[in-house]
Amino acid sequence: MEQALLIVLTLAACVIVARLVLKKINPIFVFLIAGIVIIVLASFLTGTSALGEEGSGNYVVDAFAYITTSLKTNVAGVGAIIMTVTGYGAYMNHIKASKKLAYLAVKPLRAIKNKYLVLAGMYVIGMLLKLVITSQAGLAVLLLGTTFPIMLALGVHPLIAASTMCLICIDWGPNDGSTIFAAETSGMPVVQFFTDHQFIVVACIIVVLAIMIPFYYKWIAEKEGLDEAELEEQTEVDDVDCPGYYVLFPLIPLALVLVFAIWPIVPMDVITACFISIVIVAVVELIRRPNKLDVTGDIKVVFRSMADAFSNIVSIIISASVFAQGIKMLGGVSIIADMISTMQGASVLTLVLMSLITFAAAMIMGSGAASLYAFGPLVPEMAAKLGIATTSIMVPMEIGTALGRSLSPVAGAVIAVSGYAKVDLMKVIKINMVPLGLARILNLAVSVVTGGLV
Repeated sequence: MEQALLIVLTLAACVIVARLVLKKINPIFVFLIAGIVIIVLASFLTGTSALGEEGSGNYVVDAFAYITTSLKTNVAGVGAIIMTVTGYGAYMNHIKASKKLAYLAVKPLRAIKNKYLVLAGMYVIGMLLKLVITSQAGLAVLLLGTTFPIMLALGVHPLIAASTMCLICIDWGPNDGSTIFAAETSGMPVVQFFTDHQFIVVACIIVVLAIMIPFYYKWIAEKEGLDEAELEEQTEVDDVDCPGYYVLFPLIPLALVLVFAIWPIVPMDVITACFISIVIVAVVELIRRPNKLDVTGDIKVVFRSMADAFSNIVSIIISASVFAQGIKMLGGVSIIADMISTMQGASVLTLVLMSLITFAAAMIMGSGAASLYAFGPLVPEMAAKLGIATTSIMVPMEIGTALGRSLSPVAGAVIAVSGYAKVDLMKVIKINMVPLGLARILNLAVSVVTGGLV
């Protein structure tokens, strides 16, 4: 009876939180308050403190003290990495290096005359750019200014162009915040997580969708009567005012991390790589630009963006970790994991279930990160009970949250793209259900195989 009560309370807590987020209440507030309430409730039900043996003896005080623990842990760990990566990305955008990279990356698309092959090319290029421009919304905005005019000039309907752009959604690479969090939770270096576990899954999805895109969108265009006559000339896309070699700047942190991971002459973490890159770029800027004061002032962009990242991203991680701690203490997840572990194919079932939960949560919240940060901390314990690697569950969860976000009507990138293209947001989501549904199936299937679960 006690176990049944804990399971019911766990499920009820998750449902209530989901409903509150659906009502557009700030998820940071929801996670934090819900987490405190659940921790206090769990402490009285189980007789354990959120701080364990270091508890004060007062369960309520310990619940609030856990926020301090979470703050220290996350800001010093994954939070610092995410803030630094975000700051460097903002710096690249400020000096127009990101825009230059996007502009040059899409130039080959102009040589392709088949508009449906252009869509496939744009998807592949976009996913490669996602390695260095990690924000889905940020990358979408850049691509709107570079590829969107080209697609329209080729006769691609705005609805199809917008739909394709929203497929560029998977968070991957050692510079990505969700990847960093997933790696930290899995207890391994982010480069190893990317190269050994994440890369093969995402690469399979990219290849299959790139093959599917020309056929699928041609069929959609014919079915919906969206086919248009091609224009004689392509729209010119404006270049940005910075040297061509600036295209290399967004790639420097990624290159440093990967090179020193392959040849470990000296340790090179993501934060160190970003700050080395900032200094290199700043020196080049000082040499090139006549106004030295403006160059020195540009560094403020990095730290201002780091502060924004703390406010918008790290705060979610902190509040979500409080919620996750409450869910852990209730014990419902552990009980369910114990029950599942006795079933045939328990590992695969758990992988599918956790991926489905975070996928649905991302659709509701419009944020893949919030979904992952809320449920990711539960995975190591579940994986240990099942006797499998944490990455076996974490990889499909992390990818699944990104797929779910692109099917959300409240996701920033989906809203931005649909608004720019002047098309119905729900029509974009409807069209995207098939390719993203296929991506989700591939995500699960490849993860099961690569995770050694079959």
